[in-house]
Amino acid sequence: MACLLCCFIVLFANLPTYSQNSNCSNLGFEFGNFTNWIGETWIYSSSQPSSNTPRVTGFATRRHTIMSDTSARDANTGYALRTIPSGYKYSARLGDGFTSADARFRCWDQSLRYTMTIDSSNALLVMKFACVLQYASGHPGIVEPRFRLTLYDSIGNIIPDCSNYDVYSTNVYVKGFKTYIPPGTTTPVKWRDWTTVGANLLNYLGQTITVEFMAADCNGHFHYGYAYFLAECHPLTIDMKYCAGDSIANLTAPEGFERYSWTDKNGLVVDTMRFFQVLKPIGGETYSCTMLSATGCVVKLDATIAKFLPVAKFTSYMIDCKSNTVQFANLSTFTQGTLQFEWDFGDGRTSNEKNPRYTFLTSGLHPMTLIVKNPPSSCTDTLYKVVESFSPPLIGISGDSTYCPGKSVTIKAYGAYEYKWNIGSSADSLIISAPGGRYWLLGYSSTGCVSDTNYVTIGEEPDWDFISLSDTTLCEGFDTKLQVTGAANYRWYNNDTASFITVGEPGIYSVVGSNKRGCKKDRTFQVLEYPIPTSNFTTSVNTLDWKHNQLICTTIPQTDVLYTWNMGDGTIKTGTIVQHDYQISAANLQFTITQTARSIYDCADSTFQIIDVTPFVPNVFSPNGDGINDIFMADIELQVYDRNGLILYKGNTGWDGKYRGQPMEPDTYFYSVQYLDRNQHEQTKKGYITLVR
Repeated sequence: MACLLCCFIVLFANLPTYSQNSNCSNLGFEFGNFTNWIGETWIYSSSQPSSNTPRVTGFATRRHTIMSDTSARDANTGYALRTIPSGYKYSARLGDGFTSADARFRCWDQSLRYTMTIDSSNALLVMKFACVLQYASGHPGIVEPRFRLTLYDSIGNIIPDCSNYDVYSTNVYVKGFKTYIPPGTTTPVKWRDWTTVGANLLNYLGQTITVEFMAADCNGHFHYGYAYFLAECHPLTIDMKYCAGDSIANLTAPEGFERYSWTDKNGLVVDTMRFFQVLKPIGGETYSCTMLSATGCVVKLDATIAKFLPVAKFTSYMIDCKSNTVQFANLSTFTQGTLQFEWDFGDGRTSNEKNPRYTFLTSGLHPMTLIVKNPPSSCTDTLYKVVESFSPPLIGISGDSTYCPGKSVTIKAYGAYEYKWNIGSSADSLIISAPGGRYWLLGYSSTGCVSDTNYVTIGEEPDWDFISLSDTTLCEGFDTKLQVTGAANYRWYNNDTASFITVGEPGIYSVVGSNKRGCKKDRTFQVLEYPIPTSNFTTSVNTLDWKHNQLICTTIPQTDVLYTWNMGDGTIKTGTIVQHDYQISAANLQFTITQTARSIYDCADSTFQIIDVTPFVPNVFSPNGDGINDIFMADIELQVYDRNGLILYKGNTGWDGKYRGQPMEPDTYFYSVQYLDRNQHEQTKKGYITLVR
């Protein structure tokens, strides 16, 4: 590490007046980019000099990177190092770690430079950095990964300042480094956590200096070296807060130093923190603070106790009756130090001038603020004041030109100190609740300026329909829809803005509708809840067949309830007892009987029962050719066999009483019928049949 020990003694009472321009814009990357910085990249290899390249100006991927994730941490330190220091939004990274894209030697060098002109507002350069250097014990120091911080004067010479910092990965004598071995490698990493260094630049007032941060890989092969950093500029002074009403003097030394030591006029150490309180301050008494930076820099500053009493005061006058421009005369006073000014004109615009001339965006009265700062103290004083400006084109009448039926409208004058309406009023506003035709006013300033005449015509908004489309009957356990139409905007009791809401509880519900003009109407709904009737019934049988095809359904009646029956074959019936004869074919496997019980309030409940349909098998048939009962069980899978088990017939066309073309004798025969039930399951029905002739 190259480091020179320097000692500066500065009395803040002798500092030049503070400049309003700190000349260090984006020094801390607060823009989130490299504005005002100069980047350079080059390759330098001592083992393969043919690969060396000259310095190239510009910003290169992975060589110069803006860090913006305030929660991110560096993997090569075991995620112990934050890539952005706490309290900041951005930092810059110089270089990068090893990736699969770096299988060939790396030997990258990269730098970032910032040039600034020194004045009293930026004489303290605060630099924050952290570096990650892969350990390269097999190389001499000059070959190893490296991080360097250097200050240059205006002609490019290195400023021999102790803030300069130069470290290699094996510099074991450099304090503050930690060791970590990343997974998958045996090569350790030497890394330094965020370090703050302050540089005293008072000897360079009026001159231009350059600060350079440089990070380099090993120039022997591919060990990596990279760093994170940012910088800030501040006045090099001790801040003193000893203001009007204070009984304690609070002294604050500049940031950027590792150690602080406060001494009194006798040279005795009274505190070792950056902040020091003088509990019994005596005017003219001097305290000194000696500061030591992490790189060994020593700076000494003196502070003489003095009470700072800034008083904010100003007057103003309008330039004329047309331009809306006001000239300010600053009458602020102070007892020590210097004054800085922050004007807030109340419209989002500000100024740091002592006596600004300002053109307002609007005419009339403007609440303003003047804050007076009193460096090198942190004492301030604030004055709130109303200022008048005047411009005839900016004076007028605001408010709606139409009012809602039965309501009123307020029109308001703006832009002047006082007003005169054609109806004799001098108020700044009028409330109008009846068609009044045309109104006009004149605006005046407090100094006698007068505006042009402003006119407005007031009329009544036509009435409009606000219609309810709602069903306010609610069946128990169900929802109902409340709906209105005719408005441009809606606001229900629960702040819903749709034209309808769905409710599930009885009660009072309200909605306000407004048309495009903003006129409002309201509607209130009383939702009543009614019980749901019970749907239940019994049937005379559970199955039907081709011969037994009659069904009777019965329910216990309830008061004011209508019962509707869907018999499952397209037939609809009503009543508490219904009888129905079905036309049954082979295609019928079931009938679903649905009953709906509906009250006079249109609340309904339904239930159903399924009636199975089975084949009807007669016990006698007479195949004698008379056309009556000549075929047994046509259109169904059938087997017929005799007492000995001989199959006489098998098929689905029906048995004609013959076997191999010969009529069978009158007797008792046995059958087996197969059919599909309503669940498409195969069923078998067996029995006997008597053949007669």
